[in-house]
Amino acid sequence: MQDRAHETPLCPEGDFRFWTGVGAASLAAYVLGCLAGLPGVVAQGADGVGTIDRLSAAGAATVWLLLCTGALSAGFAAVSLVRGRPPGSAADIASRAFACAAVASLCRYVPIGVPLLKAAFDAVATATASAFLVRSAFRVHTLDAFAAVAVGSGALGALAAAAFVVTWAVRAGY
Repeated sequence: MQDRAHETPLCPEGDFRFWTGVGAASLAAYVLGCLAGLPGVVAQGADGVGTIDRLSAAGAATVWLLLCTGALSAGFAAVSLVRGRPPGSAADIASRAFACAAVASLCRYVPIGVPLLKAAFDAVATATASAFLVRSAFRVHTLDAFAAVAVGSGALGALAAAAFVVTWAVRAGY
């Protein structure tokens, strides 16, 4: 009986269209917030927020959400590897990760005036919300959900560090 439990996929079978719809609706709400120029989502300049700033924020939010989806999917695959169970359908994993990341990104609507506090709040609130959403969407234990988010956050941190080094090298002329 114990061998049978390890043969069941970690991600339950489901309708990936539902989870994709939830993620798309959340992404649409986030992009609309960017296009509207909400202060919690778009950085406010001294002379206000222009159209280019709003479009840039919407594009950056979309790309960031796709990166978060990939990192969360990789984190879930790492948890399934550690647990010794097959991960499940790639479409189910990606759609659930997309929905979790998109809903958690709505935490960024909270306007905080201090840029450093805003960045810290966005990081902690989004990661915590993602972990609790992963727990319910994937039906895994809380420790596994936080582990998947931690692996995904580490992957995003490595990508951000590499992007920082590349942009620094381009600006310096190397």
